[in-house]
Amino acid sequence: MPNAQGNEFAFLLEAYKVAIEYFDGYATRVATRFNILLGVDIAPAGLLANSWLSATTLSSKGMFIISLLGLFISIFLYVQSAQDKFVLKRQIKRINDLRKEIETKIGRQDLPALFSPLDETDLETRSFVFEGITSWRSNYLSLTRIPAVVSILLIVFWLVTFFLNP
Repeated sequence: MPNAQGNEFAFLLEAYKVAIEYFDGYATRVATRFNILLGVDIAPAGLLANSWLSATTLSSKGMFIISLLGLFISIFLYVQSAQDKFVLKRQIKRINDLRKEIETKIGRQDLPALFSPLDETDLETRSFVFEGITSWRSNYLSLTRIPAVVSILLIVFWLVTFFLNP
């Protein structure tokens, strides 16, 4: 008869590994998607800047269309970024929950964990860590929050451009 406790532990360990792999893959896709959408959103801004700085001017209708396009892309970028942040935060919680369950099963509290520094308790007590000008971490400005913040700034830019259009 197979050992049920051993099977449960093997299952938890495999779930832990799969959760980390999923997180890693998803985080990579988030960064790629942000870079692509940011590039797509900057293109209309470059077109506007070119028309403002050169002798050529866009028609009022052209400015309106470019502003509307930029606004649409920025809103899409914001929605995508906010949802990505939500998913990544939930995945970190799932990984930490699995890690704690494995630690309970083995009777140790020191399981090497890739994400243990991102535990909710740790995040609350260490909102800003400064180890030098080239090494710091802030919970208020993180790699998962930057895309949403950038997209909000771009939405504001496109709204201003849209309403300043003659």
